[in-house]
Amino acid sequence: MAALLAPLPGQVRPAAGDTIDTAVFVHAGLDHFYNVEYADALSNFQKASEREPDNLFYRNYIANTHLFAELRRLGKLEGNLYDASNGFLASKKPEPNPTEIARINGLFKRVRGLCEARLKEHRRDTDALYALGVTYALEGSMKFTLDKSWTEALRAGSRANNYHEKVLALDPGYHDAKLVTGMYQYIVGSIPRSVKWLAFLLGYRGSRTRGVELMQEAMVKGKNTTSAAAFLLSIVYAREKKHEYSRRLLRPLSEYFPRNPLVPLEIGRSYLREGNQKKALEIYVQVAKDMEAGRPGFHRLPRERLWYQIGFLYQRNGNFPEALDAYARVAEHSSDGLLKAYTGLRRGEIYIAQNRLEHARAEYQKVAAMPYEEARRQAQLRLRSLSH
Repeated sequence: MAALLAPLPGQVRPAAGDTIDTAVFVHAGLDHFYNVEYADALSNFQKASEREPDNLFYRNYIANTHLFAELRRLGKLEGNLYDASNGFLASKKPEPNPTEIARINGLFKRVRGLCEARLKEHRRDTDALYALGVTYALEGSMKFTLDKSWTEALRAGSRANNYHEKVLALDPGYHDAKLVTGMYQYIVGSIPRSVKWLAFLLGYRGSRTRGVELMQEAMVKGKNTTSAAAFLLSIVYAREKKHEYSRRLLRPLSEYFPRNPLVPLEIGRSYLREGNQKKALEIYVQVAKDMEAGRPGFHRLPRERLWYQIGFLYQRNGNFPEALDAYARVAEHSSDGLLKAYTGLRRGEIYIAQNRLEHARAEYQKVAAMPYEEARRQAQLRLRSLSH
């Protein structure tokens, strides 16, 4: 969610000779975007950009959508399904697509060129300064999430911050610019003390408190970044262990974007962080039921991974029948052999707890015959312990 920075357009208008307002495509694109429907979002943003090719905001929408589609493909938006219960799946995530990364970088470069050309003519053009800052912010997000380059991400974020500070100096009422400056302040202010001195020497300065204040102002006073600011603040509050604050933002977002299943999952994850497994389970199970019932948008969830997570939580709480039922949904339907292997290990653990040793032995024998080294090693150890 950290790259949701492109704003709604301040003003849109019908293309010459056309009765359809460009805003129709823009708002449809944003609705699809926040509902994790990136192909439909991209189609609408491209239509808007074709009508107004000089609109820098629309070009940022396109770049941002390409970036998020790649992040989704890589599993970067579903961290709650790769937590401690099934961290073994994290190693299976696909690698970034070089062709798509090149496309995204090309889009960034194109927007930067257009912004710089406008600023050569009118150096006080706040929309061009704002769009240029957004482009660098998105680039910084990609450097951090995909390239794992903290220094490059910080450098891009610093440039984004500088451009948005210029916007605010020219127009203090341009509250949307406070979102990027707030994120920058918060991120730099969160750098560990052990290396903060180096960041200070390099000219990076920030305050977590001031960063949160700026993001709050962007959410409340901004014209076009309310949803983006709410998403980002929910992440910040979770990091600060202010989980109820985070949920107060996520709940209405879940209503505004009902086809986005990641929002209720994030609410469930917030309860897990608090240690409230019962409430987290309620939410995860409801999401799974919505998914099985065909709720729009929920079919995009990785079904078996969600049921594995539910089974793990039931197991940890000692609800063994419910855990076995959840694991059965994985074992019966998943084409993911590794997930099946670890499901077998978990089922074996439950059977041992229930003193159903022959069932446990059968599960471990299946896993021991699978081509997954770590899972096979664990199964063999448990078979040996059962033989004593």
